[in-house]
Amino acid sequence: MLTKKRSLAIVMMTACLAMALTLLAGCSGTDKAATESPDNNATQTETVDLMADRTITDDAGREVTIPGVGALQKIYYTGAPGQIFCFTLAPELAAGTTMEFSDAELAYLPEGTGNLPYLGTLSGGKELNPEAIMAEGVQVIFSVTIGKPGDSDVSSADDLQSQTGIPVVVVLDGTLDATPTTYRTLGTLLGKEDQAEKLASYCETALNNVDAAVATVPEDQRVRLYYAEGSEGLQTEPKGSTHSLAFDRAGADNVAQDVEAQKGKGMSPVSLEQVLAWNPQVIVAWDDVVRGGADELIRTDANWSTIDAVKDGKVYTMPNVPFSWCDRPPAVNRILGIQWIANTLYPEAYDVDMVEVTKEFYSLFYHANVTDEQAREILGNSYNG
Repeated sequence: MLTKKRSLAIVMMTACLAMALTLLAGCSGTDKAATESPDNNATQTETVDLMADRTITDDAGREVTIPGVGALQKIYYTGAPGQIFCFTLAPELAAGTTMEFSDAELAYLPEGTGNLPYLGTLSGGKELNPEAIMAEGVQVIFSVTIGKPGDSDVSSADDLQSQTGIPVVVVLDGTLDATPTTYRTLGTLLGKEDQAEKLASYCETALNNVDAAVATVPEDQRVRLYYAEGSEGLQTEPKGSTHSLAFDRAGADNVAQDVEAQKGKGMSPVSLEQVLAWNPQVIVAWDDVVRGGADELIRTDANWSTIDAVKDGKVYTMPNVPFSWCDRPPAVNRILGIQWIANTLYPEAYDVDMVEVTKEFYSLFYHANVTDEQAREILGNSYNG
């Protein structure tokens, strides 16, 4: 009997001890939770006010205060390169246009683009319309420079900012390799980081793939190319010109090696005798409808008929809608042009379907859904698929 009582006591003591430990653990957890409240947690993320103004340092080293991404509704740009970068990233923020589009160009741009007011441009020696820009309620103006920002870029930005009271942000583009960085910079400023990363990654991949393909082509097998500009085809761009970078990057052997580059809009004059002596294997020319070029003239005029490119049927029309693929404006449109030139010159080394490449690029950058038939029409006589 005593043994039974002693066993019962042991069981009761064990149960009480377990309950005490449970209560103690509960109190300890409560105390720990209290000490790790949001007010005391050092790792808690602070709330960012998306409506608040931000002070940033632009690519010219200028401190500029701009609206928060939540308050940003209208932007503008000082030239066509800036418009294309901003338009491809955030078309809904466009307050106006630096270009006047034809119906053929508008067919590959988002609905409503043709309704945007023309607010001027600094490209090509033209002028902005400060009064119209202010009247449209523009909150930020972007100046995308082609090359490292210099004193003139800084003074122009300062003057425009002082004149309009609108912050002007200088953004470096410059080289093709800077294009991804340009997108990431603008993505941060516009609150479009995810879309900017998609565009930047596409550009990096395309450039890397073309570089790898071109590297497999020996220098002595590079295709001799002449870029025919103007209504007679007797203006061109030497290697290293801003307007020939797409051809250079795609591995073309630019025959106009010794031609003096023209500043600004380019288009160095040459003679037909020079072109005949160069005897290019491929000619890329402006179209005679949209740009008033010499593509048909070169194909049909007897004076050009002895050139290898003409004899072999390799006079290709530059795709030109909604923007020229290789040079004007010198913006992200060149990324598509580089792929086109590389595939045209070296189809075995850069083996891609340009119809699919065109459709993907137009969808991602121009916000346009392009059919196979439309893509083939844009590619013109360069597509042999």
